[in-house]
Amino acid sequence: MNDTDVIRRLMLAVERLERVADHQATQAQHAAERAQHAQAAAGDLAAIRSAEEAQFRHAMARLFQDHQARTELALRPAVRRAWQWLAAISVGLALLVFGFLLLLGHEYTRLQDARARADAAEVSAEVQRAAQQVEITSCGGRPCIRLDANAPVWKSGDREYVLVEDTGD
Repeated sequence: MNDTDVIRRLMLAVERLERVADHQATQAQHAAERAQHAQAAAGDLAAIRSAEEAQFRHAMARLFQDHQARTELALRPAVRRAWQWLAAISVGLALLVFGFLLLLGHEYTRLQDARARADAAEVSAEVQRAAQQVEITSCGGRPCIRLDANAPVWKSGDREYVLVEDTGD
């Protein structure tokens, strides 16, 4: 082999090495470009995702408000009926309490009347018991009673009363 062939082979080998190096550099550059494109795409996807999330949140809030408005509208008759029932029950209870108070007042009046009658009956019974101790008769058309002159005297205010002796009848 001569020197020219060796140089030619060396040149071919260097040329191949340069092509391989260029190819690898190109692939590295393409990989860097792909990484940049991937980063850009990831950034674009993140921005799109954020925008879609914001739209989704806004749509969900709108749906919630619509649902809440429909629920309130549907519940209004039930709430109105509940308030009506509460008012009716309150009026009924107030009437019941008022009736019980009237009945209680009537019974209290009857109790006071019964006590007054009992007190009068007790006084009347005491007077009857006392009358049994005294002999009452007519003296010349005027009432008179027979008393013991030595009987003790009961004072009440500025008057004196003779205590009647119990005869034990």
